[in-house]
Parts: sequence; C-alpha cells; structure tokens
Amino acid sequence: MTMTMIRITGILALLMATGRPAWAENGELARLAREDQSVRAGSEDLSSDDERRRRVLELLAEGLVVTPTDKFNAGLVLQHTGLVFCGEDLKSQSVENYLLAHFLFKQALAGGMKEAAYLAAASIDRYLSFALGFQMYGTNRIIDPVTGKEYLVPIDRAVTDEERALYGVPALRELLQKWPEQPKTARPDSVGG
Repeated sequence: MTMTMIRITGILALLMATGRPAWAENGELARLAREDQSVRAGSEDLSSDDERRRRVLELLAEGLVVTPTDKFNAGLVLQHTGLVFCGEDLKSQSVENYLLAHFLFKQALAGGMKEAAYLAAASIDRYLSFALGFQMYGTNRIIDPVTGKEYLVPIDRAVTDEERALYGVPALRELLQKWPEQPKTARPDSVGG
C-alpha cells in the first residue's frame, strides 16, 4: 500500500468515526464557546456553565473534538469550571477541567491557533493555583476578602521571562509592578486574570 493510500485510508477512517471531515469545525462546540464568551460579556445564560462543560466532556469522549479550533473551543468552555466555597476557602468544582483545558489549548496552539498561547498559560496557572497554591506564568490573581486588595498567586521563579513571552505573558518584573504577590497569610477567595 502506498503512502498516499495509507493517508486516504486514515482520513476516511476518521471521517467515518466522526461523521465529518477532519478539517471541518464542530459547529456545536463553536456554539458552546460563543455562549460561554457571551455570558462572560454580560448576556443572559440560556443554558449553564455546568451544562456546557458536561456537553464538551461528552463530545471529547465521543471523539468529536478534532480540529485545532474544536480544541480551542472546548478549552474555552472547560476553563470556566465553577468555584465553590468550602468553609471559608474558595475551591474549584473540578481542577482537572483546567488541566484538560490546558492540554487542549496546547494542541490548538500546536495546530496553528496563535490565540491559544495565552490561554495555555492561563489554564495551567489556574490549575496549579487551585491544586497546589502557586502558578508558573503569573496570569492568575486573587482578591483578599478582608482588604479587597488584588494579589498575584505566588509565581514559580524557575519559569523564565523568555518562556512567559512564548505565551504572551508579560515579564515577571512587569507583573509585579502591577500587582504584588499574595502574602503568606492571605487566602484566595476570588480568582481573576
């Protein structure tokens, strides 16, 4: 079998498995991502973040998140996993969704979607902030509930400014000029970034 036949066979297998060409964008994922962003801009939420995330996870399980655009759209929805109070601490309902969003953004970036770069950094920062209490790049901030001051979640100093620049994140010095790092006594009650 020639290389051309192998490629054609692979493309046909993917088309049969997904019901659409490998290069065609998943319209449902595009709609879910538009809804997600519309809600963040202040529009009425016709469904809910939970419903959108559930559907994205189903589409992933069904193998219907294929193109770089699909992966970007799925990451957009997953990165907005809800937060809940557990006692006085704010916790993620599922930190794993942030990590999955990170991998999806990285794949979208590798597929040529430059707009996924910052979100790849932000999603891993969000995951690490809630899972371990620090971040790599400096995209995640908290608000102290007592003082109302905004702080950066502690930043890993091993990450270089060159690496930050690859993801469109400002240099550490610039970040620290805008916001101080979270004091050891502060508790993250609100996340932004």
